[in-house]
Amino acid sequence: MESTWSIVSAAFSDRDAFTEVRNEVEAEIGNGGNRLSQRQMELIRQAQIDAVPTLVGTAGGCGGIWLARTFRFFPRMHRAWAILPAIPCYIVPYQISYYFRDTVFLVEMMREDKSSNFAKRLRRTFEDHARPNSIVLDELDSGAEIEE
Repeated sequence: MESTWSIVSAAFSDRDAFTEVRNEVEAEIGNGGNRLSQRQMELIRQAQIDAVPTLVGTAGGCGGIWLARTFRFFPRMHRAWAILPAIPCYIVPYQISYYFRDTVFLVEMMREDKSSNFAKRLRRTFEDHARPNSIVLDELDSGAEIEE
């Protein structure tokens, strides 16, 4: 996709369609993954070891604690109260980066729809549940086909 913002907006605007596609992928993995292409198997391996959302969330949580201590929030409270701002400072960056990475993963899983039957099925599932003016469908229509 063209920009980071377009990926983030697609992740939230087409979340129902991505949920259905994610369910299809998880069901296929549960059935042994026989219909997955080599490229899709590699994408799944990379997604399973992806630590970026956790690292982003941890950095946000530590940043929240640092800011709370720097600006002396909760000055008369026990030190454990410094963890309180870490919770939203962890969750929000984690969720944004998780859905960003998940959107990129699922779009790439649908990318080779002309050469892979499973990618074709994922694309049909996405089309059935996506908004009519989805930028993901535009991206898939204009994107280059991945050759195996």
